[in-house]
Amino acid sequence: MNKQELIEYLLLEMEKHNIHITSDDCFPKNAMVNIKRKLMIYNPTKITAFKIAHEFSHVINKDICRGSENDTTNPQEFRANHEAILILWEIFEANGGSYEYFNVFVDITESPFELAETIIKNEYLEMHEAITEIFEDELKVNINKQEMHEYIVDYISYFDVIETINIYQFLDRYHLSHNFFDMAKKEFHQLFGAD
Repeated sequence: MNKQELIEYLLLEMEKHNIHITSDDCFPKNAMVNIKRKLMIYNPTKITAFKIAHEFSHVINKDICRGSENDTTNPQEFRANHEAILILWEIFEANGGSYEYFNVFVDITESPFELAETIIKNEYLEMHEAITEIFEDELKVNINKQEMHEYIVDYISYFDVIETINIYQFLDRYHLSHNFFDMAKKEFHQLFGAD
């Protein structure tokens, strides 16, 4: 999904909530929604997916009293920024995106990089830890030496030159428990012919 397709998708979602949408090239802001009047106006030359998702969060939460556009100390604005990133991330993942393509996510959505990174990294790591904790025993049983070998071969195929290997980064990339550290270390050593 490219930027324009994402924007169109979000605008359709707004319309599903009975919000009448108007565009105006002269509107001085990116976008603004009025919950009471069920109206959103946006400037098509300035609009971003992040801003629409931000306004969509206000619609979902029925925020009537809001602060200024960039007032991150206002609870509604803070929540809208946070939820906008989560809404966009959910759409991104549903379209095949993953944390490995985080920069693509930021480029398409035009989300503030540091805010998005903090929110998604926390969500991603919490989910990863929860899944690992729930299935830790099953993961220990189900992975074998051949699967580990295939993961490692795939991992090293991304590099032109390998000077050092960070086994924890490798495990994280393939969503493997850190309990597989010793198994991965042994397989890397065998693959590279190290003692």
